[in-house]
Amino acid sequence: MKENWKNLVKLLVILAGMVFLFWLWLHRMESVKEEPEGEKIRVEDVKILIEALELPVTLEEENSDGENKAQDGGEVQEDGTPETAGQRELTYEQYRSIYEQIGGAEKGMPDFAEKYEDTHAFLKEDWYQAFQLMLAYFDLDSSIWKTTVFIIKVDTEEKKLYTQNSEYTYCSSSFADSVFYKEEVYVKGDELLTSIRTLDEKTILENVWVMEVTNEQKEEQTAYTLSCFYRQMDFMVPAETQTEREQVTDLTFEDGKLTDTQVKSEKIRGKLLRVTPESVEIEGYGIYETEENLEIYKLCGTLEAQKKTDLMIGYDYTDFVVWNQKICACLVSREGEMDQIRVLLKNTAEGGYYYEKALVTVDGEQTVVEADKMETGERLIFQSQALTDKVKLEIEDIQKADNTYRGALEFYKTEDGMVIINELPLEEYLYAVVPSEMPASYPMEALKAQAVCARTYAFKYILHAGFAGLGAHLDDTTSYQVYHNLEENAATTTAVKETTGMKLYYQGELAENYYYSTSCGYGTDTGIWKSENEPISYIRPGKLASEETRQNAQSAEDMSAEENFAAYIRTVDENDFESGEPWYRWQYEVNEIDIDGLLGRVQERYQANAALIQTRKEGADGAYYVSEPVEDIGELQNIEISKRGPGGIADEMLITGSEAVIKVISEYNIRRILCDGESKVIRQNGSGSVPGTLLPSAFFIIETGNVEEDMVGYTLIGGGYGHGVGMSQNGAKEMGSLGYGYEEILTSFFADCEIKM
Repeated sequence: MKENWKNLVKLLVILAGMVFLFWLWLHRMESVKEEPEGEKIRVEDVKILIEALELPVTLEEENSDGENKAQDGGEVQEDGTPETAGQRELTYEQYRSIYEQIGGAEKGMPDFAEKYEDTHAFLKEDWYQAFQLMLAYFDLDSSIWKTTVFIIKVDTEEKKLYTQNSEYTYCSSSFADSVFYKEEVYVKGDELLTSIRTLDEKTILENVWVMEVTNEQKEEQTAYTLSCFYRQMDFMVPAETQTEREQVTDLTFEDGKLTDTQVKSEKIRGKLLRVTPESVEIEGYGIYETEENLEIYKLCGTLEAQKKTDLMIGYDYTDFVVWNQKICACLVSREGEMDQIRVLLKNTAEGGYYYEKALVTVDGEQTVVEADKMETGERLIFQSQALTDKVKLEIEDIQKADNTYRGALEFYKTEDGMVIINELPLEEYLYAVVPSEMPASYPMEALKAQAVCARTYAFKYILHAGFAGLGAHLDDTTSYQVYHNLEENAATTTAVKETTGMKLYYQGELAENYYYSTSCGYGTDTGIWKSENEPISYIRPGKLASEETRQNAQSAEDMSAEENFAAYIRTVDENDFESGEPWYRWQYEVNEIDIDGLLGRVQERYQANAALIQTRKEGADGAYYVSEPVEDIGELQNIEISKRGPGGIADEMLITGSEAVIKVISEYNIRRILCDGESKVIRQNGSGSVPGTLLPSAFFIIETGNVEEDMVGYTLIGGGYGHGVGMSQNGAKEMGSLGYGYEEILTSFFADCEIKM
């Protein structure tokens, strides 16, 4: 009996031990966390983002035994290639290391301790949750941001990818497999860093030009490939069904695949009359609205996408693709002879472009055209039956040397009023431009040079209309080229005819061919106009004299140095082409400064471009300048040129008063501010005139007149007439007199350019 009790106790102890061990096993099983499911973040992408934030974080990739903690026997990818360290998945232990190195606890970042074991691969969604908090603390200048892109093309060799609107360099290798997917991404500058997630959204590329459709037989199925062009890029799209080639097409993508195509084949064609931001007007069809996603394709020559401003007003070289009663695409199908120009006639009496009434005489018949009797959008066109006869235009209060016009006069009623456009052959337009821009008495070779310049200038605006909304290429004033101020002249017409079609080109593109009246012996470059572009390389700043004189000029003669330019402008260099011209040297004397008038002109230029009028401030590191409204100068103490550009042109000026020091930037502003509208300019031949609002040039030095500490007047000793950029017309005149041909004249002012049709 006693023995039985012993056996029973042993059995109970064994059973209790087994229960306890079972309990321990169950407890352990419950304490071991199950690895979370979901897309994992790769070490490569984590490193990219840490480096983009410039964080001093060391990311350990291996255990002490040399095995990557994110690896679970997965050292080979699905395609059989070895997996690199960057492609491995981040472990929770690695995340904790990052968390601790950046002080994640103090920054309220999640530690995810309840979710992961050390060896677990870290989920992508959890990493980006944490990274967003990192941005808040470390990306103080917001250099990294989120955006959504649809990837159209990837160049793995250059590590570039192309989206609907942009081109990027990409960092994460995952982007190589993202073609035709929409991705939410992190961006820094022009770099795509990593993909946050792939969006399961339908994406439509509208108005794609499908160049070609090819097919390939694969077993019993036919696979198609679309060769496409869209926003300056060509790309290939696999397709399950055939579509039409050489058509504008909408492409629909889902889950990285082309799922639908919509061909837009309806087209109209006619002379393009006007282009506005919202519409186009086509002769014979009227006004059509344009789609927001309007695409313009130049199909002739090199295939390229163009802007709306590239559409050629006055020509019918374009097919307009219509979809839902709107223009969705424009196909420039050929480059015809662009020999017509449309000139907007400015109402010089009213200072605008609108007219109330005009008398037109054509082929002996008179017609009174009145704005209030025309409907908005209505056009009236007057043209002689004979190609050689002109149309006479008479408008009250407007007097011109010649009021008869070649070609056609077109009256168009806009919502704002009636405009007048003269459409005529380009060469005939030049018949009236050249004598208006250069005296017909000048040597023939100079006139030819002017004709080539004027033609090149006009042609640029035929290609890119200056008044697209009104249907004109340019106007008839000094804002573009003076037209019809003087009657046609036999000499200038001959110059135009003997250079027919000739234009100035630089490296295959139309050259910028600026010109002005007279130099002081030196020219400058386009940098004086403070554009964002670099100065044009082929517009040569420097001495305007014979080649021998230029070669003999000493390098020490740097006209940007004040002392060198001052010494030069006080003298006459007889080797200069224009040394005998009245405007070669001049003097401008202001005996009594109107301080209120001076301040008013400074304020006016500030309103025109605030960045070019700056006020001096004193800081801990010295003086600096800021752009701000100028309220008061105080007592005027000094005016000086503080910086000169090439050729000695005044580029910056300081106005020092008892209350402020003002920096004036740009030659134009300097010429406006120092011109009081009352004082006379005395030319070197003794003749004089009062400039209205602008000094002859900015090639001058300043001599101040002071009473004690206050400046009361100034004298400018200067030379030249005009901005000094490009061709000096009087320089061309002198070169023509010396036997230079027009090609030599032009290439002297526009280095490395060529003259051709």
